[in-house]
Amino acid sequence: MKRNLQLNSWLQLFLVFGIVVLTNIWASKHFVRLDISKDKSYSLDIATRGLVWKLDKPLLVKVYFSENLQAPYNNHQAELMDKLEELRAYSKGWMQIDLVDPTNRPKKEAEALRFGIDSIEYRFRDRNSAELKKVYMGMALVYGDRQETLPAITQVETLEYDLARALRRLLAEDTNKRKIGYTVGHDEPDLLTSGGPMAALRERLLESYDLEAVELGGTGAIPEDIDVLWIVGPQTSFSERALYQVDQFVMKGASLGIFVTNTKADMRTLKPQNLYHNLEAFLGHYGVKINRDLLVDRVNNGRMSFPVRYGDTVRTVQINYPLIPKMTKLNKTVPALKGVDSMLSPFSSSVEVVETGSPSVEGTLWVETSEKAGKIRGVMTLDPKAYQMVSPGEETGHWGLIAGLTGSWSSYFRGKEIPEPDDGSELGPYEQAEKLGEGAPARMVVAGSADMVANNVTFMLNLADWMVQDEELIRIRSKVIRYNNFPALEEGKVLRLRLLNGFGGIACLFLFAGLRWGLRKRNLKR
Repeated sequence: MKRNLQLNSWLQLFLVFGIVVLTNIWASKHFVRLDISKDKSYSLDIATRGLVWKLDKPLLVKVYFSENLQAPYNNHQAELMDKLEELRAYSKGWMQIDLVDPTNRPKKEAEALRFGIDSIEYRFRDRNSAELKKVYMGMALVYGDRQETLPAITQVETLEYDLARALRRLLAEDTNKRKIGYTVGHDEPDLLTSGGPMAALRERLLESYDLEAVELGGTGAIPEDIDVLWIVGPQTSFSERALYQVDQFVMKGASLGIFVTNTKADMRTLKPQNLYHNLEAFLGHYGVKINRDLLVDRVNNGRMSFPVRYGDTVRTVQINYPLIPKMTKLNKTVPALKGVDSMLSPFSSSVEVVETGSPSVEGTLWVETSEKAGKIRGVMTLDPKAYQMVSPGEETGHWGLIAGLTGSWSSYFRGKEIPEPDDGSELGPYEQAEKLGEGAPARMVVAGSADMVANNVTFMLNLADWMVQDEELIRIRSKVIRYNNFPALEEGKVLRLRLLNGFGGIACLFLFAGLRWGLRKRNLKR
């Protein structure tokens, strides 16, 4: 009996050992993660996993990251390595990760620099100390003779998107970026040179796309290598020749985005200036109407700086401005609106989808105001005091700001003569033969505000991806990991917490000893 028990014990031990070994072998080749967060923020998207599944040769990931960083970079290395390890689990053995801290190691610093990763200035300050030094937070991906570099990973909220974009470039057969054209010549902002908020949008767009200015009204057509055309904030009228070039661009199946402002704001005089761009009939043919009104929302709005008098002094303060409506009714089924909770849209006009008579065209409102918003015609002043109460003739309700359309249109110039170039030069015989009367399937977006472009960077990046029909990147970009920050504490509260941390444990120990001593004394008396 004793021998059988010993045999059973050894058998159970070997079985447990075998199960552990087999489980580890299986786990090394399969990756499983339970992610119950919203939008699966802590696990890789199926599109990201699909990228590493395509690897057919070694992918070397060189990570150069300084150790022991303080907040807000204290968890960046762990987040990066967690994502890379998950990618490696799906790479079928093709992916290798090399992590090194090059700080104060000249050979490793030179190696990082060859990959395009330089040190960045790191500042850390609290109530007791201040620190300034050079640190490394970069990564290079090497795949055959191709290389992609993330030189400074200073935020991890969109880390998966940055990795996916880099992998797509490495695996792409065509290494050229898609091109977004934007019109010039009608006093529009130049997307490549404009400063302020437009510069932030340009920086993000150039990570994935090339930008090119397109001047309309001349001979020929919009260049063939333009994938998307944006018309942003024209302040003068489009000629018939310019409209013809845009029309033929859409007929070829390309994507068009139009962002127009009917009312230009002069914030020095607080007087509005009406703009006429000659796009009304053109847009009506395609199924969109931009009304000549101004949207106002006294409940959901943005803020703007205005001079306010306090006695004998005048101060600039931020006040709620009803003419910057905050759009809260977003069509979440639209890919371009993923990850967007609200949108600010200064000096906007309402947009409507109208019937075109073409059954293949589908148009919907993507973004609308809150139900408490109004629209006003014949605006005479931009003074915020004038919009504290409902104006006479103001209509209240949900009003559209952005419309999206897909389908195949007939040409706006079908049955019409081809307009001559603005400089009076003659048309070549080839242009008449190339005129398209019916179009290929295309995409179009129309917004009643040009100022919304620079104020809604995430939406514009999503829109660019949607217009080039790259919707997988939209889904990945919308998976943003947000960390809750601790609120700043007052000096007195910090002191109390330090005293509690320093003496609280000792006080609890003495309290416990006193209670214990009291109980023992009472038991002895009994």
